[in-house]
Amino acid sequence: MRRYLFLFFILLGLFSSICLSASYYAIVLKVSDGDTVWVLMNGKKVKLRLLGIDTPEKFSCRKLERDAAVCGVKQGRVKNLGQLATHHAKELLKKGQKVTVIVRGYGYYGRPLAVIILPDGTNFNETMVKGGYACVYKYHGHKSKELSWKEWERLNQFLKQAKKYRRGLWAVDYRLMECLCR
Repeated sequence: MRRYLFLFFILLGLFSSICLSASYYAIVLKVSDGDTVWVLMNGKKVKLRLLGIDTPEKFSCRKLERDAAVCGVKQGRVKNLGQLATHHAKELLKKGQKVTVIVRGYGYYGRPLAVIILPDGTNFNETMVKGGYACVYKYHGHKSKELSWKEWERLNQFLKQAKKYRRGLWAVDYRLMECLCR
């Protein structure tokens, strides 16, 4: 009986992870920062947390304070990188643009964790990492459960290339990015 119960819960977990992923058509309303975007989805304004990526903070908050302290820099240096990441995101995501949003669960603050697919089929989240404007998101130093190992490795490969070729923010402040992407 225990074996069947164990099997049941494994299958339930697999089914739940498949069902939690949903695809929607949406309209970009606003880019808040490099990893947070507001969209109109199903007639509602929705604030998305972009899955798998983390950009430097541009607003004063505990994370900005913590990142600056850990990296041994003034908060203004981190904010500068955050503003550059936001600017780059705004170049890729225009207000009124139609995109596909793939929701893969919900984050700590209840925001949908999402991947944005641009009209040409490009994965926006990957593009931010490829271009050197985002780190790969880590939850307490580990892969987030919403990403598959294949996606996690792919993003880390893009990060490695951005770092190697000093793309985006890596060209602006390599040492700080190295600390932020630790």
